[in-house]
Amino acid sequence: MSKCESMRVGFILSSGDWLGGLNYLRNLFAAIHALPGSPITPVIFSGKRQVNASADFSGIEVIQTSVLDRKSSGWFLRQIIAKTTARDMILQRLLRRHGISVLSHSSHLGKQTAVKTIGWIPDFQHVHLPEFFSPEERRRRDREFMKLCVHCDKVIVSSKCAAADLGTFSPEYAHKAELLRFVASPVSLAHAAGLPDLQRLYSFNGPYFLLPNQFWAHKNHRVVLSALQILKRRNEPLLVLATGSSDDYRNPSFFPSLLEYAAECGVLDCFRVLGRIPFDHLVGLMQHATALINPSRFEGWSTSVEEAKSMGKQIVLSDIPVHREQGPERGFFFPVDDPEALATAMRAAYNEFDAQKDSAMQEAASARFPERKQEFGRAYLRTVMRVSQY
Repeated sequence: MSKCESMRVGFILSSGDWLGGLNYLRNLFAAIHALPGSPITPVIFSGKRQVNASADFSGIEVIQTSVLDRKSSGWFLRQIIAKTTARDMILQRLLRRHGISVLSHSSHLGKQTAVKTIGWIPDFQHVHLPEFFSPEERRRRDREFMKLCVHCDKVIVSSKCAAADLGTFSPEYAHKAELLRFVASPVSLAHAAGLPDLQRLYSFNGPYFLLPNQFWAHKNHRVVLSALQILKRRNEPLLVLATGSSDDYRNPSFFPSLLEYAAECGVLDCFRVLGRIPFDHLVGLMQHATALINPSRFEGWSTSVEEAKSMGKQIVLSDIPVHREQGPERGFFFPVDDPEALATAMRAAYNEFDAQKDSAMQEAASARFPERKQEFGRAYLRTVMRVSQY
């Protein structure tokens, strides 16, 4: 590839992609487009049933094909040929027909393929927290991760913690690990909902903390409820607004049990579940929050921490290795299972908050962001170039 050419890199958008994965790709594409001369052209491949693919990724070329529609005739044929030949020949031909030289963050193509592949392992949560997965799901993740290690030319991980885990999981392929710490684009405030409207819509007043995590067991909302109970007993109550999906396919009973625990703690008045809300509402809530909270037991590379960094916001977060690696400037750390320490950290963030300082920090973070985004893009470009030169 000459310096003036743009390399076409393919990404497969599966119907089951979770919200965090979609946001990751949006941030990656933004970083790619920030590079001078656009050395990489991302191309999305999706099934024909995914009607929102183009809308979800405005400005990105989207190619729809029935071979990516699960249980379609083309999909079945693709699976049969792949099992017979140990190569995903139909997908490989589709990629080559559209000028794709590298397939990234998506899958492997099997043995001896003409298209280079970059796998992506977000984290090894099932190894660290096996109790949150069924035995079959743990085995499935082990198989999928091993196939990526064996067949992909490189495997992207988002943190040094994940790179170390890859070395333990598959030491013979540890050399394939590529560290790529993603950067979350700061949310645009141009169309953010105003604070008075948010207060009216969601019936709250005064300062609040924002917990924008999915209601999954490992996200550790329970420790926040215990901390709020402690704060109420100290006569220092604080309000937490929690957003995100309440569906956890691994543990359908988790969300109802969480609300039961909130009632037991007597904190339903200061732990408000907003669920999935419009994006402009979420942006407004982030902008005006005293601080964000991420109490998670485990992360690959936390989006909410990156968003706090990109926005210049305070964040109260669990003291786990990857959060330390992310190192938010305005972070208040607490031991992951210590509600007393969390209550103290939340109160410290509350006392530290100053509206003028917060606004100034948001402006400073916004000024730093273009260089952070370009470095994310440059790091990814280096990985693509190393793979393409194999």
